[in-house]
Order: sequence, then C-alpha cells, then structure tokens
Amino acid sequence: MTQQNYTKREFLKLLGTGSLGIFFMSFYSFDDFLDDDLIILTKDDEKYDQYRKSFNKRIEKFPKIIAVCKSENAIKKAIALANEKKFKVAIRSGGHSFEGFSNVDNGMLIHLGLMNKITWLQENRVKLQPACLLQEIYANFLPKKRIIPAGSCGTVAVGGLTLGGGYGFFSRKYGLTCDNLLRVKMIDFKGNTIDSDKDPDLLWACKGGGNGNFGVVTELHFKTYPAPQSFSGYRMKFNNLTSDKFVKLIRLWFQATEKLPNEAFSAFVLNGKFLTILFTNFATDQTNFEKTFSSLIPLANDYKPMKNRNLAAALKNYYGVKEPIYFKNASAGLYTGIEDIEKGLEDIFSKVVSSKGMIYQINTLGGKINEIKSSDSAYPHRDINYLSELQAYWDFPSQEEKLTKSFEEVQQLLRNLGNTKQYRNYPDINYPDANNAYFGNNLARLQQLKKKYDPNNLFDYPQVIK
Repeated sequence: MTQQNYTKREFLKLLGTGSLGIFFMSFYSFDDFLDDDLIILTKDDEKYDQYRKSFNKRIEKFPKIIAVCKSENAIKKAIALANEKKFKVAIRSGGHSFEGFSNVDNGMLIHLGLMNKITWLQENRVKLQPACLLQEIYANFLPKKRIIPAGSCGTVAVGGLTLGGGYGFFSRKYGLTCDNLLRVKMIDFKGNTIDSDKDPDLLWACKGGGNGNFGVVTELHFKTYPAPQSFSGYRMKFNNLTSDKFVKLIRLWFQATEKLPNEAFSAFVLNGKFLTILFTNFATDQTNFEKTFSSLIPLANDYKPMKNRNLAAALKNYYGVKEPIYFKNASAGLYTGIEDIEKGLEDIFSKVVSSKGMIYQINTLGGKINEIKSSDSAYPHRDINYLSELQAYWDFPSQEEKLTKSFEEVQQLLRNLGNTKQYRNYPDINYPDANNAYFGNNLARLQQLKKKYDPNNLFDYPQVIK
C-alpha cells in the first residue's frame, strides 16, 4: 500500500483542527508524522473499507480514523492522536474477533496487519509481531522442524490468539499458546513501551487476559518445540442421527476421550442430523491408538484413517475459510465431563437439528494445560478437559435474525444446566457477567492491572476489563 500524498494543510484538515496540528508539531516534525510507517485513513479514503472490514461480515463498525501502523513509533503517534482527540481505541492484529471487539465505532482502530515479522533468536526461541498469521508461522517454522502449540485456522493472527489463550492439536502435549509465551512488549496509553522482562505483571496478564485490554502488544517471544515427524487423522461420519443415537454417540465419545495420550486431540461436531468425529495424533508410534475409540468405529457410516501424513500437508486441511463470511460463533461452556451437559443432551440435539446452519462442537483440552496452576497465568480454566463452541453460518443478512435467536436459546439452555465458564477467545456479547465467565478468580488481579496500564480506559470495547 502506498502513502497518500497530503499537503500539510490537507493533513491538518483531515485531523480536524489546526490546533491539533500545532500539538503534534511540538512533538514530531510534519514529515515524521507522515512517514512510511504510519498511514492515516478516514471514511473518504478509498482504502478505508479494505482496512475496516473484518472476517465476520455480520458486524459492521465504522471508526473515525484507522491508523495503519508498521512500527512501534507509528503506534506511539497513533496513541498521541487518540489521546488528543479523545478517541476510544480498538486494536486489530488479524480481525477474527467473533464479536467485532477488534474494531470501534466513532473512535480509532489501530491496525497492526502489516506488523508480521518473524525473527529467530537463540536456543530456538522466536520473536513474532502480532499480525503473523498461523499459515505464515507454519510455513516458516516447519522447514526448520519447529512448532509452537497454536490453532489450525490459517488466517488467524498470533496476537489475538495468544492474548486470549490459544489451543490446538499440540496443546495437550505442550500447553496453550499463551503458556509458551516468554516475553512481550506493549505500548501503553501514554505511548510508553513496557517490557515484561522488567514488568512480570504484563507477562502474566498477556497469558490469556490481554486481548485489547491494556495496550498495544508489539512483540511476542515464544519457546518452540521439535515438529513431529508426521501427523495422523482419523475421521468418522454418522448420518441421519436420531436423538437416541446422538446421546449414545456422545456418551461413547466422552468415554473414548477420557484417557487420550497427550499427543492426541479430538473434536465432536454436530451439524444438523450429521455428526463428524475427528481424532488426531502426532505420536511416532500409534500401534494401539485406534483401540481408544474402537467402540465408535462400527457405528460410523464412513470411517477414514489418514495415517502418518506429512505435517505441513496435513495442517493445510484445517486452515479453514479464508474469505469473510456471515457467522456467529461463541464458546458454549467449558466442561469437566459429560455430567455438565448430560441432562440437556436431547434438548441440545433438538435445537441444533431444527436450526439449519447451526453447529455444536466439543473439543478436547486437558493434558499439559491442566498441569499449570490457574494463578500462574490470566487463563483460569486449568481444571477443564473440554471446550465447547456453538456456531451459526448463513449466506444472506435476512437469515441472521432467526439463526441468532436460536443461537441464544441454545446458550441459555446451557447456562440453565450450570455452564457459566467460558473461553475468552470465543466471546458472546450476550453472556451475563462475561468477564467472570472468562477469567474467574483471576479477574480481580486483571482489574488492578487495567488500572495500572490503562487507568483512563483508552483501550475500550464491549466486555473490556474495567
């Protein structure tokens, strides 16, 4: 993207007042402010929509200014402008926030999409800028035979993923993405750079509690692990489910996943009357692995083992849709086991089946994730073995109202069963007491850190830590 060629007069007009220009000129020369590391966009700019739109077409927000930043210096300039104009600030690394929290109406969007450098450090550590996409990370890491435990959606950026937790195929072995965070740098509301090596509170907060709450994270340092030699997947499909068969299958699945090896992962995906169950395993020896779920195989209409595949090729199968779509996704409860939803299984099945476009999915957690104390990071749900998510997809805006109404009815059903713990990276605008659901006993400390890092609440969005 090329820099717009504003005259000084045009630029001051764009910012709103001549006095604002005088404010900036006292800190930066005019040429500094319009150098190549910062691009200021308003609604009149032809590139505005390109940088405004997010992955979720359901949510439309219109910031007054989009500050496209390529460097820490650019972010500091943007924050100075936001303070002077009294703009609330939202921060975007990849734009996949389920509820559009990475954008803001009538404020400033700090867009980090061009900050995507990968820098290898000593001892197989790596420094990532926040907008590195997972597909870019895997493309860079795998030839070096290294990984970090991250997700599978290729267009998700590492910044938002990590700051809210981050899980995937490798998490039961190596922990959440945030568990492998060694150091972060963040620019606060004053434009100061805070280094977690000097301020350990910042690292704690960014391990699951940092999504846009405290400042603009510019660097994330990770430890990495040897990449597995291969990756195996085992997929089962079940057609034309009845309520009774669904209940039988979900009971068998919970039994099968109770004692998974840490190298394994599983997902239970109900889509209408069709069910897909996926098991993956990256252990070298999988001789007896299929015995883990042998009770499910004969009940499947289709069973496809995909053994010992090349890791890079296998991961690309899970990169997902790349283009923006209409959807609503959210956490649907964190479960210790089937007992947390057992009384509502028939109702869940009935509602999902009757709502075309809705998906109910449960993923395995556990393993290394459970071994870390809940007080050692902002992510609190260390005793939880399963993460569920509710999804709804549609093609036209006219379909939204009906599906989202059904969506909230399922969420209420699950809350009535006592499921109030939720995953911060899968937010829902309708959660009652949302931040308690996300952070539990760690919320009080996060609130104190909000006062420390952002006492004026410059960084703001629905469900921000107050």
